[in-house]
Amino acid sequence: MAIITLFHGSPHESVTPEYGLGNDKHDYGRGFYLTKSVELAKEW
Repeated sequence: MAIITLFHGSPHESVTPEYGLGNDKHDYGRGFYLTKSVELAKEW
């Protein structure tokens, strides 16, 4: 199985995902957004 590195736009080094928090007015609603792109995560 391959290891995939994912990034989350957070100032914290390690986070625990919690679904259903946040603003439901975001593009994709409430959720925990991840990306393979470190540059995109920095924009969040």
